[in-house]
Amino acid sequence: MPSAILKSGRRRPIRGGRDTREEILVAAEELLLRRGFNGFSYQHIAVRLGIRNAAIHYHFPTKEDLGVALVRRYRLRFLAWTDEAGKCCAALDRLAAYFQTYVDHLDGRLQICPVGIFGAEFDAIPDLMQREAQMMMRDVYEWMVATLQEGRRDASVAFEGDPRDKAMELAAAMQGAIQFAGIAGRERFEQVLRQITLELQPPARPAVAAVRAA
Repeated sequence: MPSAILKSGRRRPIRGGRDTREEILVAAEELLLRRGFNGFSYQHIAVRLGIRNAAIHYHFPTKEDLGVALVRRYRLRFLAWTDEAGKCCAALDRLAAYFQTYVDHLDGRLQICPVGIFGAEFDAIPDLMQREAQMMMRDVYEWMVATLQEGRRDASVAFEGDPRDKAMELAAAMQGAIQFAGIAGRERFEQVLRQITLELQPPARPAVAAVRAA
């Protein structure tokens, strides 16, 4: 399933030794989702992996380097997902698969997604990381606009207004819903998701009754 590409991307260490850089990124991603970028340190990663801080600094000399690598990791994962989804799914199915990634975050008890974290902490993250986050947001936005446009052309998606405006509405609704879920429970997220899905469904075409000639 395409949405699996957007998950943590954990992979086995290289045979014959540890893939320390990859393990650091996986651990940092988990900490980022639970604590936010400014809520963890290299020491948290070192304790989790059973390595020295120096091993982390070897791969990522500064935390800014680590942060930029994390955002790029998300961007590349998202772009790979869009390539895969574009080969096998209609526009409405691709949108539903994207929304499913938010459900995956909730199922993993990670009640805020990376886009939401970078948005909430934007003024507090390093400059290079800010630029990468802006490019990631652009990637998501442009994909969503293109998918909405395609869905309107092939009649698999229905909505009023400009696709650019609809893309912003959908992004804001999903971000808000996942934030609400952390406070008010998963059912609040599901309410928003049901309504979004309903609004994107094309109207059912009335059945045309066969008329026999007298």
